[in-house]
Amino acid sequence: MTPLSRPIIETVGLEKHFHLPAGPFRPAATLRAVDGIDLAVREGETLALVGESGCGKSTLGRMLVGLLDPSGGDVVYRGRNLAAFTRPELRSLRRELQIIFQDPFSSLNPRMLVSDIVGEPLWLHEGLGRRARGERVAELLSLVGLSPEHGERYPHEFSGGQRQRIGIARALACGPKVIVGDEPVSALDISVQAQIVNLLEDLKERLGLTLIVVAHGLGVIRHMSDRVAVMYLGEIVEMAETDALFDSPLHPYSRALLAANPRAVAGDRRPRRLLEGEVPSPTAPPSGCRFHTRCPHAQAICAESRPRLAPAGTAPRQVACHFWAEIAEGEVAHLPSPVRPPALTRRLALFSESSNAHLRHEE
Repeated sequence: MTPLSRPIIETVGLEKHFHLPAGPFRPAATLRAVDGIDLAVREGETLALVGESGCGKSTLGRMLVGLLDPSGGDVVYRGRNLAAFTRPELRSLRRELQIIFQDPFSSLNPRMLVSDIVGEPLWLHEGLGRRARGERVAELLSLVGLSPEHGERYPHEFSGGQRQRIGIARALACGPKVIVGDEPVSALDISVQAQIVNLLEDLKERLGLTLIVVAHGLGVIRHMSDRVAVMYLGEIVEMAETDALFDSPLHPYSRALLAANPRAVAGDRRPRRLLEGEVPSPTAPPSGCRFHTRCPHAQAICAESRPRLAPAGTAPRQVACHFWAEIAEGEVAHLPSPVRPPALTRRLALFSESSNAHLRHEE
């Protein structure tokens, strides 16, 4: 794959808002899970979506394969808007767009044999008979490192890593072009994670797949992805080639994520500054830059003007930050003192006082 590979999936102003009805102790509200995302996924690449829990990356991934309908904006697959597909066309499109779910146990029917789980898409989409279906299932199980005999067992008879392999085999059944992995290794042990990551990389090369991986583990992301999209509160705040992002993150949130994962930046001696404050509610996002309530470099303009994702420098990367150039040049020290919301300042002061009191009590 080259940087000039054509897009296979694109989004334009993509939004997904969930209406939350009023409850006994809360008013009705609108949760902005995905809020205006422009994205182009290149054919044959591995794109990673990273960010804290609740930032909207799983919702975005499900919209890309048509499991969720957008509240606004468009998803375009091979030049055609998914909204223009008829119901029969969408059913046929399922062959090309597949997803691997996070929990390999809850995503498999416990009452079905593995051969039936993997073979069901072949019956629904290909209309294969029992004999042909059995032969294809055996091939798929072998492809993901399982034995054909495993098809006569139930999901509870397998380990977590084996169950995830079954989920991958099911996703591969009809020859997809794009696979979204919704945190496909987060529920697995570290040693098993490496096996599944290596399997996905191997399958991508052998089958010519495009992978979109939702993940928390930045070590995993650096190992397998070509590009990274960093999400915060329903928006993409930085998009860059993987090595460029890990070597020189430009957005303060990207820097904070790397600082929180020291193994992902082994050997990096740059000073680390962890995030302060809490993630704002997606039902009432901050004005301006949504990260300004936690940003160590926030200025008055950050609360007033919402920065748009735009090209940054000469490299093929995009950043949504008013001061990315100063951050890149190490000139943030010359900026005025950060502007913090009064509520956050009070919380930090109270936290400091309580910590000092606790230390005095121990002494």
